[in-house]
Amino acid sequence: MKCRVQDIETGQINEWTLAQVLEEINRDRSEEWESYDEKDWREGWDFWVEGDYYTLLDTGVENVG
Repeated sequence: MKCRVQDIETGQINEWTLAQVLEEINRDRSEEWESYDEKDWREGWDFWVEGDYYTLLDTGVENVG
């Protein structure tokens, strides 16, 4: 899966893999953190990332999440 992600601060648009999306969601968390994975990444993205640092423009997959 590839996603188009826009950096809110710079406006730059990049294409990310699911691994990159998961890395952003799960970065800098405590040892007790239970990482999001390919099954629940959208929930994690929407709660922890979307609108704060990045915005998801397109997942390239219909009905994902």
